[in-house]
Amino acid sequence: MGNLTEKLKGVALFSGLSEDKIENVLSLGWDVKWEQGDIICTEGEPGETIFIIYSGSVKVSKKLTLQQASAEDDISEKVLINMDATEPILVGEVAMLTRPERSATITATKGCTGLEIYGSDLRKLCETDSPLGYTLMSNLASILCNRLRQANRDVVRLATALSVALG
Repeated sequence: MGNLTEKLKGVALFSGLSEDKIENVLSLGWDVKWEQGDIICTEGEPGETIFIIYSGSVKVSKKLTLQQASAEDDISEKVLINMDATEPILVGEVAMLTRPERSATITATKGCTGLEIYGSDLRKLCETDSPLGYTLMSNLASILCNRLRQANRDVVRLATALSVALG
C-alpha cells in the first residue's frame, strides 16, 4: 500500500496525517476500476461511499430540472466540471457524515482507477481513533466550506448574468 499512500498524501482529506494513519484509512477501502463511459455515481441515488480517484478523468454533471422525472423522460444534463486525476480526486465525501442522495452524476470520461470506502467504516475508525477522527473531520469541514464558497461564487455569477440578460 506504500506506493498508493505516497500518491494519496496530497488528498485534502489526509492533510496533516502520518503515512500510517493514511494507511489505516486506506485499509478500509477496496480498489475499483471504471471504463470510459461508466457511471461512478448517479445524482439522486443514496450515497454511502466516498471515492478517491487516482487515475483517469471524470465529468460531474447535474440534471437541468427541478421536478422528479420518470425513466422515459429526456432530461438534459449540464456538465459542471471535467476533472483529470493528475492529482487524486475526492468525491462523495458527504457520505462520511450522513447517507444523503448523491448531488451529481459522475461519469468516467477515460478509464479510471480508485478506492471506494464506506462512510460508516470511516465514522467507526474516527470513533476509535479520536486524533485521526478529529483531523479527518476538520479536513472534511475545510473541503465542504471551500466547495460551498465556490458554489456561492457560481450563484452570484449566474444571478449577475441573468440580471444583465433581463435588463
